[in-house]
Amino acid sequence: MATNATSHNQSDDPVELIFLGTGTSSSLPHVDCLTAPPGAKPCRTCLSTLKPEGKKNIRRNTSVAMRIPGKDGKKITVIIDVGKSFQAAAVEWFPKYGLRRIDAVLITHAHADAMNGLDDLRGWTLRSSIQSHVDLYVSQATFKEVQRAFPYLVAKEYASGGGDVPEFKWHIIEDRVPFEIEDTGVFIKPFSVHHGRIFSTAPPVEFMPSPWSGSPTSTTASTPNPPGSPVHPGCHTPLQPGALAPTTDLTKPIQPYLCFGFVIQESVVYISDVSRIPEDVWNFLLPNTPTITHGTNGTNGLNGVNGTDTHGHNAIDDQRPNPTGPPVLVLDCLCLETHSSHLGFRDSVAYARRFDSQRTYLTGFGHEVSHEEYVILGEAVEGKFPPPNAELTENESKGLRLVGEGKQIWVRPAYDGLKVLVNKDGVARDEGYN
Repeated sequence: MATNATSHNQSDDPVELIFLGTGTSSSLPHVDCLTAPPGAKPCRTCLSTLKPEGKKNIRRNTSVAMRIPGKDGKKITVIIDVGKSFQAAAVEWFPKYGLRRIDAVLITHAHADAMNGLDDLRGWTLRSSIQSHVDLYVSQATFKEVQRAFPYLVAKEYASGGGDVPEFKWHIIEDRVPFEIEDTGVFIKPFSVHHGRIFSTAPPVEFMPSPWSGSPTSTTASTPNPPGSPVHPGCHTPLQPGALAPTTDLTKPIQPYLCFGFVIQESVVYISDVSRIPEDVWNFLLPNTPTITHGTNGTNGLNGVNGTDTHGHNAIDDQRPNPTGPPVLVLDCLCLETHSSHLGFRDSVAYARRFDSQRTYLTGFGHEVSHEEYVILGEAVEGKFPPPNAELTENESKGLRLVGEGKQIWVRPAYDGLKVLVNKDGVARDEGYN
């Protein structure tokens, strides 16, 4: 059951974070880039993956595995997102890092790159091969989308064939309501951020009860108690037969699409898919820092979070001498340019400066910029600019102009397989850049 509590790591063992995937929904490399005809402009990032030195440009859907010290010294494994490439990621990284049992899966949102690997979790629960069930923590909206897209995952009578489906216990979590993972001593704080916009007011197809089950969480489980938590009452109002879904009213404001970020054990803040963090969420995450004045454009005081206020000045650099934010920040960065549903590089740097973490790892990359180029840009944010006579790529030259003025902070691109650790004193390090 969810509880309203939080905790710091009190164990001598570190909190471990392993990047299972650091690419956008399409993953890297792109098939079209690898098979481009003669004369086409070559994609430096994707073509580099054909050689050993380009391995860090192979990126699966954004996902992490965290191994967290719990009660009585037990290590708790938490997965954030199981997208389209989760199975391949697990096959590569679980054996390398000694991962096996999954104590919880947190889903950020209901897009394919976050939840389309749910079915692959049968590898853990089928005939209790590793465990009897997997505990899933999702928003009400995401749960409803799972019902719509994969009804057999919440009601077994929808399964065909032999019924070889995973066993889940569903937990509905809410914005800014902290919870504990099943009395383990591991505490999570979910919070909602904007991940683009919803351009339609039509509701998704709702759960339709079958002759065998009127409950959306009934799974006829083979193990005791895993069928799932009952969802909140009043949430299931399917359209009547023949009724038409509401059409979009273009005169009404476009609503943001909401996606969860997570604070894990007060050691890591994870925000993989975001276009804007509302100011009230900043107050939740960093309650003791100054509020950014709202601009006339109705944003959170930043023009598209590009690091400047409405007068063109840097709005988030408070010149604090030492990092005061969470030890580790994992933050969205799709490409250099600002995007409608993701952060661009300048946006990410602006947010990273405001968080003021010891270490910021960017994730969710497209193929426009290579890993090596992002390393150069991250070092520049730290104040380590290339020498004036350095030969730079077009991306590096453009990215360096986006660094802007502000506090020098540690920022690097994450890559698949990178392991990050936070000790009990809140000191972060990793096994790649260190």
